[in-house]
Amino acid sequence: MTQTTPPKYLILYADDDLDDISLVESAFTATTINVELITAYDGEDVLEYLENLTPLHPDPCLIILDINMPKLNGKDTLQRIRQMDRYKNIPVVLFTTSSMEGDSKFAERFNASLIIKPLNSYQMQGITNRFIEQCTEEVRRNIRKRLS
Repeated sequence: MTQTTPPKYLILYADDDLDDISLVESAFTATTINVELITAYDGEDVLEYLENLTPLHPDPCLIILDINMPKLNGKDTLQRIRQMDRYKNIPVVLFTTSSMEGDSKFAERFNASLIIKPLNSYQMQGITNRFIEQCTEEVRRNIRKRLS
């Protein structure tokens, strides 16, 4: 008898703030199954990760980018991702403390969403659900934890 395990869905998250990374990791652990959260600390790390994925590796189902990061910020990273044929249609969320209208317009122009970072861990559950809503219907159905 062969036992199969459900596929893992990769979510790539870039942020230079370790507290924010911990908050997002905890929220995904609490609300999803079959998700592997890959973290990066800046846009250069994101692009390097994507460039090194072979066709045998699954593409991320979602990319989350902090706007303000060292080396290569989230906006520049988003622009470069949209130039890569393999990744140009992957859902991307700009995740930021900024509520500037220009950021929202920028996200729209590059087919991304903008989500404002929560003020506390209690708000993170709702934010995580908004992240998941960016994924395809199949991914959403397969990664949400079932309430028993």
